[in-house]
Amino acid sequence: MWRENLIAGARLLGLELTTRQVEQFAVYLRELKRWNKSYNLTTVTESLEVTSKHFLDSLNYLVVLNGAKEVLDLGSGPGFPGLPLAIMLPQTKFVLVDARRKKTLFLTFISQQLGLENVEIIHLHLSRGNARTTFKQCFPAIVTRAVTILRDVVPVASSLLAPHGCLLFTDAHPDRQEIERELGKWSDLFLEKLEKTGLPGRAPDLYIGTIRKKG
Repeated sequence: MWRENLIAGARLLGLELTTRQVEQFAVYLRELKRWNKSYNLTTVTESLEVTSKHFLDSLNYLVVLNGAKEVLDLGSGPGFPGLPLAIMLPQTKFVLVDARRKKTLFLTFISQQLGLENVEIIHLHLSRGNARTTFKQCFPAIVTRAVTILRDVVPVASSLLAPHGCLLFTDAHPDRQEIERELGKWSDLFLEKLEKTGLPGRAPDLYIGTIRKKG
């Protein structure tokens, strides 16, 4: 049943999954549930819920990525949204960063199991203070599902986004005025778009936001 839901949900986003991609998601689901028994990676463990709240939720970002060649997933946790995006975009490099060792151990293991050669895993609490010393390059896109986007993610985005690059985030209850007020502290960033996602994912009304860096 979860496979059918994954395929149908992807089609709603205009995506056709290959047999290999479906099998990669099957391995991901199996290993996530197996590791979760010991490592407590996620509170969402039922197959249909993982499909909806993690896999398809992550694929919402594809609509906005616009062919970026390198993507930073900030606070990736057990791999969302970075790994589902890496499955779908094998020609795009994904750098997944998380501060928790058990999460990066799982990320390293599962990316190998999935045969994802386009993924790099970094164990680090990434902040504005160490962003430029950690990465010499800037990224055309940053993705995150972190709840503390304004406090933790926006300062990193200001340091690491390339000109005209975008920071993508999802939120069930976004406060546009609060976001714009916070972004007012950063002369190089602005809220370009905030709209409902194609699929509800983690919430009945889920929004995806695009924060753009000026050129």
